[in-house]
Amino acid sequence: MDLRWLGAILVSLVVIGLLLTPRGGRPGERAFPIVGRRAPEFALSGLGSFSTADVRGKPMVIAFWTTWCGVCKHDLTVLEEFHRRYGNEIAVVGVCPERWPEVRAIVSGQGITFPIVRDPGADVTRSYQLADNLRYPFTAFVSQRGEVVGVWAVAIRDLDHLLELLSKSEIGIP
Repeated sequence: MDLRWLGAILVSLVVIGLLLTPRGGRPGERAFPIVGRRAPEFALSGLGSFSTADVRGKPMVIAFWTTWCGVCKHDLTVLEEFHRRYGNEIAVVGVCPERWPEVRAIVSGQGITFPIVRDPGADVTRSYQLADNLRYPFTAFVSQRGEVVGVWAVAIRDLDHLLELLSKSEIGIP
């Protein structure tokens, strides 16, 4: 793919993401009906396991991604940096609903250490996105009270951007 096209696609995704975030509001509160609702509980396994019940009372960052999405892979590296710094205080998990045989190579190639779990049939993914046509990547931010307090549906640029999104979602960083 021509690098100019890739650049244009990335810029478009960032612009769309900025439009989805109201000024002064929580990320995704207009575009994702789940913002403000109780986070659906789940327990999944894959490369590691993850259960929302096991981290109850702790904020969570839940990244929904696919193997064919280049932006998703970039988000995983940002989330890994975040996990290494704040993983003891804020739980991080990646949820992948498809092409599972490709996941191990991607995760090991990028040095991902947080749990990456399989969502066969995309049931958990749908429960968070609440849409018929799923889009990737999207990342849900869940408060320590178990409420979805933000959703970001475009690339996370870097660690500072992720920290800003968490702040707008009213998740304090220790």
